[in-house]
Amino acid sequence: MKKNCLIMVMAVFTFVFYCQSGDKTGALDGKTLLEGTWVLTSNCVTDPTPNPSAWLIISNNREIKSCYKKTSSVVKGILIKQTEGNYNIDWKEGPASKAQYPVGGSLNLFGMTTEGSTICYTRIKNPKQNPPAFCK
Repeated sequence: MKKNCLIMVMAVFTFVFYCQSGDKTGALDGKTLLEGTWVLTSNCVTDPTPNPSAWLIISNNREIKSCYKKTSSVVKGILIKQTEGNYNIDWKEGPASKAQYPVGGSLNLFGMTTEGSTICYTRIKNPKQNPPAFCK
C-alpha cells in the first residue's frame, strides 16, 4: 500500500512539474525575441553573408545600439513594437527607422529602413563577427 501511494505521489508530482514547464516554454515560443547581437549582411535576400562593418546590439528587447566600424561611431535608440514583426526605431541622433523581423524568407534577417534605404542584419553565429570594443 505504501509503495502504491509513493508511486501515485511521484506520478502526480511529475505531471504537475511537466505541465508547468510546458506552459513557460509555450509563452516564450510565441514571443519574438530580438535580444542579442546582429551583424550587417551583404544583401537582404540573395546574399545574406555577414559583412562585419556594422552591428546592432539589442538588449531588453527594446534598447538598441548601432555601431559602424568605418567611423567608430555608436548611436543608441529605442525599439518600439507596432504590430507583430513591425518596429519603429527612435534614434537619439539622426532620423528614425522602420524595421521588420523576419525578412529574407527563411533567412530570418532583421531589416531596417532609414530614409528609404534598407539594410539587413543577421544574428552573430561566429565569434569572429563580434563587434569591436568601441561598440560594447
